[in-house]
Amino acid sequence: MKILMVTHELPTPAHPGTMAPVARQIQSLQACGLEIDVLQLHGVRKLKYLPALIEFQRRVAHADLVHAHFGYCAWLALSQHTKPLVISFMGDDLLGEPDEHGHIQPLSKLVVQINRWVAKHADAVIVKSAEMAQIVAPVAANIIPNGVDIQTFRPVDRSQARASLGWPDDRHYVLFAGNPAYARKGYPLAQSTMEHLRRCFDRPVELRSLWNVSPDQVPLYMNASDALLMVSLIEGSPNVVKEALACNLPVVSVPVGDVAYVLEGVDTGGVFPRDPETLAGALKAVLSSGKRSNGRTILLQKGLDLASVAERIVRIYDGVLRTKSQHMMPRTS
Repeated sequence: MKILMVTHELPTPAHPGTMAPVARQIQSLQACGLEIDVLQLHGVRKLKYLPALIEFQRRVAHADLVHAHFGYCAWLALSQHTKPLVISFMGDDLLGEPDEHGHIQPLSKLVVQINRWVAKHADAVIVKSAEMAQIVAPVAANIIPNGVDIQTFRPVDRSQARASLGWPDDRHYVLFAGNPAYARKGYPLAQSTMEHLRRCFDRPVELRSLWNVSPDQVPLYMNASDALLMVSLIEGSPNVVKEALACNLPVVSVPVGDVAYVLEGVDTGGVFPRDPETLAGALKAVLSSGKRSNGRTILLQKGLDLASVAERIVRIYDGVLRTKSQHMMPRTS
């Protein structure tokens, strides 16, 4: 089976970006024996689609199936009608892009409506959460969060991780999940939470952002930290939370995306109201205990490792190709 994967630019050491989960999914599908041809959309945001369209038309002739990641990539993939199409919607392509107040802007609302229409023309749709599945209804969506590489994300001694990063070992560290400059990530709430925490906690504590960090350094950041703080305004199924669980890093989160489901059964941290004082109290409890979580066990029980997720995606490919071939079979009298 040969899959043409259409995606935004994948991460490199020089440009880490946010597409590491897609890169790992591609590797996990290759490990299942699939031949994957990856078309990455490079270049200036609004100008990269025309050269990509030309390259897409050249490559699609040799594929059995097209798998587009993100709504914009699906728009490109719809330019052909001969090969089956699977679309993975990733988050804001269906949930919208909020401003710092949580309001979805008109252009983003339009993009969401276009993507709902696009979903109707796919042979299969994959979304990351039940909330996203409701948005594309009545299209029947497969809810499959991105999996976690449990070999890369695994528990490491905290002091050893800090030494590797050059972090002083005489304080606590809270890891902020995302780019502080992105309004949707809720950095002002994280800052306010830390202000409350420092007033009620008598030990030094720093907030470190997980942004512009090389992918091979992310597991060290997680193992060197005492807690992950997730305060995004919107998310689908944030991989950073699952990666933290794989490292047994406690997570303190607001109710967003599928985090409540992912954290169900985890014994440290949890989901709390979007209130800085409440979040600070939850962080204080985690930092005071000094405990790691049982997150890795829960993650594996829920089948959120890369291999398990890859198997589910392969079954979707098989089903789409089988259905397509049946439709193409000549009728017998």
